[in-house]
Parts: sequence; structure tokens; C-alpha cells
Amino acid sequence: MKKTIPATLLLLSLLFARCISEINLDIDSNRTWVNVDGLVTDSLQVQTIKIKRSAVIGVGNDNILPPVEGCAVKVLDDAGQSFDFTETEPGVYTREMQGLPGRAYQVEVKMPDGKTILSRPSVLVEAPPLLPITAEITEKTIIGANGRATTTNQLSLGMNTELGAVSQRPYLRWRATGEYEFKENFPMALSTKTCYIKNNLDFNNIKIFDPNELEGTTLTNEPFLNTAFDYRFADQYCFHLFQYAISEEEYRYWEQMRDIVTIDGSLFDPPPGTVQGNLYDSNDPDELILGYFSVSGVAYRREFVNSNSLGFFVEPRCSSLSFRPQYPDCRACQTILFSSLDKPVYWP
Repeated sequence: MKKTIPATLLLLSLLFARCISEINLDIDSNRTWVNVDGLVTDSLQVQTIKIKRSAVIGVGNDNILPPVEGCAVKVLDDAGQSFDFTETEPGVYTREMQGLPGRAYQVEVKMPDGKTILSRPSVLVEAPPLLPITAEITEKTIIGANGRATTTNQLSLGMNTELGAVSQRPYLRWRATGEYEFKENFPMALSTKTCYIKNNLDFNNIKIFDPNELEGTTLTNEPFLNTAFDYRFADQYCFHLFQYAISEEEYRYWEQMRDIVTIDGSLFDPPPGTVQGNLYDSNDPDELILGYFSVSGVAYRREFVNSNSLGFFVEPRCSSLSFRPQYPDCRACQTILFSSLDKPVYWP
């Protein structure tokens, strides 16, 4: 008996036959590029420029090679001033300085091999003030590998700012760091300590805003950050929030970086690639220089939240009750990464 193949099956077979073909990528796995990461703001503080070498492809830490030492680094402005930076640790160059709104700045990096790297000049724009954040507890449902659904609480932050407070409505970028109070406790405890722990919140969280998307002047509850609502908020949690006024060029750079970081792996998505910033080799414009030298006005705000202020109870990690789970760090909080016994001067 003669068997016929359905047309749809035949079509799929032809498609897969065409898709399963060897792709020869022309990649030099030994090639590395210079990566410059720097920032100058209108805040009087220690400004930092980092110089390292980065591998050809990939965004993970596995591709980061040793820092570049022995560079001559300076920041130049359009008034003819020059600000020399000092290498304070391998590949890290610092200087205390304060940029001025309306003035253009660029970085100059003279490499040990004689190569000179420059950034395109960028005008420093004043940042609008940050208003109090919006904090909300939401539920997040996760489907595990076994098919079971588990629900966890998330703290969602929204940014608020008054763009009408500055003469020029800039593009915006937001960053955040955090720290929390951690109190030791365990059954029959006679003496306990309190630690203050630095918390990296927005790793790979690229949040930018185009002011052209806003009709009025007040930006309200713009989604910024989600983090697990857990024991870190039982006593006191401090958010350090930074709002940077950036150029349209820098906005486009972070827009491309965000697309690479958030790529979901679909077969039809563009593959991760290298994003060109505002840096170039003065003698070879075709040479790829990675990273970005940012010139930004900055607005800063410190916000404290906890389970009481949010009206949502959360269990502390440590307990004197013997039937509760007992964790080693509840007896020695200094073993927690980035912890300190020194209470910050601004802590309530």
C-alpha cells in the first residue's frame, strides 16, 4: 500500500532540512578590545574611570580579562582645562572633581603601547530633582520544574521626578544600591550584634527614560526595580537612588545594551553583539573601543523602608524560637558578604 506524506509534514521537513546547516562564524577568539568605563557628574566627589580588556564576544564575567595598568588618563573640558586622574588600583583611575552644567567634557586615555583613546565631547546637563519613590508589594507566581506554582512577594519601586524643574528636559538613567540592617538572634542568646549589609540591587537592570514619551512635566510611578520582599525589610532597608541626566547618544547606547541583556533566546531574535559607545582610537577610527564615558548631571535621594512603613509583615531571618529554622549567620552576621558592624551616620 502506497503511503502519502501530508503536505504540512513535508513542508516542515523541508524547512528543518534547510535550517540544519553549518554556520561558520569568522571569530578571532584570541582578539581583545580596550574597554573604558567612566563617569563625570556635577557632584563634588571622587570620579572614577576604569580601563580593562574585554573579549570578543559575550557579556559574562568569564570574558573579562585583566585591567590595563600604566595609562595616562585625563578629562578635558571645552574651556581648555585638564584634570589628571591617578591610578589608585590596577586599571582604576580616580580624581575628586565636579563637572559644571553647560560645559562639555571628554576623556583622553594614553595607553602604555602609545595608543590614544578619546571620547566624543558631551555637554553636562542638569538633572531634575528626584521625588519620593512609590513602593508597592505585589505577588509573583513562579512555575517550578515539577509544574507546581509557588507565590512570593515582590517589592516594586516606581520613580517620580519633576522634569519641569530644569530648563532642558534630559534623557534619564536610574541606578540604585541598597543596604539593610541585620540583627543576630538565636535560642538562649546572651549577646548579639547588628550588622549593616551592602546589597547589589540592579545588576543588569538597565532603566532609562525618553522625555519625549511624557506629555506633561511630572513623571509619576515609572517602573524601576523589583526585588524579593523578604527578611531584609524586617528591620530597616535603605535605598540609595541615583538619577542621571544623559545625552540622547548615551540613551541610545543603553537602549542597545538593554536589548542585549534582556534578549530571551528566541530563534528569530538578533544574536548578542558588541555595542559601540562614544570612544574611539584617535589614530585608527575603525578600531573598536568598548564602553562609554558618561557626562551627567546627577540627583540623589535616600529612602528608608521596612515592613511597618509598607504595612506588610515579613518574618526576620533570625529567631530565638527553637522550632524556627536556625542559620549560621544568625550567630555571626559578619560572615555575610559586604557586612559591617559600623552603623552608617545617616541610619535612623
